[in-house]
Amino acid sequence: MNKTELAEILNQQPFGISELNPIEGNFLYFNEQERLFRKLSFNEITSASIFDLFSEKDSEKLRDTFKQCLESSTVQEYFFKYKSNDHTFQMRLVKSDNGNIISSLTDITNLHQLEAKQLVDKENLKCLSDAVTGANIGCWDYYPQEDRIIADKTWVTQKKYKDEGFRVNNELFSDVVDGLTKWASIVHPDDLEATGKLIEKHLSGETEVYDAKFRMMCGDGEWRWIHDIGRVFQRDENGTAIRMNGVHIDISESKKLEMDIEKISITDSLTGLLNRRKFEFLFNNTIIESKRNKKLCCFLFIDVDLFKEYNDIYGHQQGDHVLKSLGQVLINTANRDEDYCFRLGGEEFGVVFNAEDNRSAITFSRLIQDNIEGLRIPHEKNTASDYITASMGLYCKNHDEEIHINQIFKQADDLLYKAKKSGRNTLQIEC
Repeated sequence: MNKTELAEILNQQPFGISELNPIEGNFLYFNEQERLFRKLSFNEITSASIFDLFSEKDSEKLRDTFKQCLESSTVQEYFFKYKSNDHTFQMRLVKSDNGNIISSLTDITNLHQLEAKQLVDKENLKCLSDAVTGANIGCWDYYPQEDRIIADKTWVTQKKYKDEGFRVNNELFSDVVDGLTKWASIVHPDDLEATGKLIEKHLSGETEVYDAKFRMMCGDGEWRWIHDIGRVFQRDENGTAIRMNGVHIDISESKKLEMDIEKISITDSLTGLLNRRKFEFLFNNTIIESKRNKKLCCFLFIDVDLFKEYNDIYGHQQGDHVLKSLGQVLINTANRDEDYCFRLGGEEFGVVFNAEDNRSAITFSRLIQDNIEGLRIPHEKNTASDYITASMGLYCKNHDEEIHINQIFKQADDLLYKAKKSGRNTLQIEC
């Protein structure tokens, strides 16, 4: 969703939205409904201070509310009610991450006598549906005591399903066939339990808002990411949640972009291997797996022999080719689920893995070493071979021993140093 589309969605909302400077009170952002509620022209609102729009008494109250909002250590809502002509308005204020005040402005003239237990008027829901349909946002109503879900058509078509057969009829809001069971059947299995816990926490009153992101199987056979936001608005006399409603927003594109950015940030662009940024996190995973499966935790430290000399003779472009080729060897050889390959810097590489015993760890390491030389890339200055080779240090720890990343890294580094000193294209081992 680009900025223009987002602005259009915000301008369609039936309530005012603005971002305000907490000191001066000037409008840093406002949607169209905010401007209409204030009865100001575009030029007037862009130059106005929120405090100047009220009487001296109300302005002072608003300043105090701003101050309380700013001083709050947690995200907390503050409300400011006022009258303008024959209308009653309410500003809902929260402090943003950048220290400004975010306000949502609602005309509560016809709502202030309504209590939380009353049903939301169907026409209001239709207005909400009309506002979000264009943005492909699906609306839902959930009755937890009955496992019943009522949804609009967009809730279904957003997920590439046909409305007919998915809902009991084609009314604006209609029951989803099989309700919660149907919903659970298309949520990704890896996301279902965590999402269910977030729902339960909100139903029990532990959170102010239900907010979850999960994958759903869509009618075209693809998994799509959904941002699910809702809130309980009706409880019985015992505080048990009776009704909850919210929206489904398809965030697949933004999630893909987020994952692409994450991949770029943790991947070496030349070799396609992981970089040092992810090294410690995945090394910790290997330690955990080692203890769980009672295997050795192993680190193989690799350094290309006489790589500087290679670059001097053949050039940096060919040097990059060597690094790419070595990276591919690691990808092809260390291809088990528990194998992690890294380019740690320059011509240094690392492989973190679990092994059944010392023998299998050594065999695996020698296979990598043989496959590197097996590339048959000529290196006339290599004193250990006619081809590109690598020196290696292999350090292993038993699953029942204390395992520290820094210790393993240092030990493997020392072994790598010995491998270089002992003639290169060798593997020094401590298991």
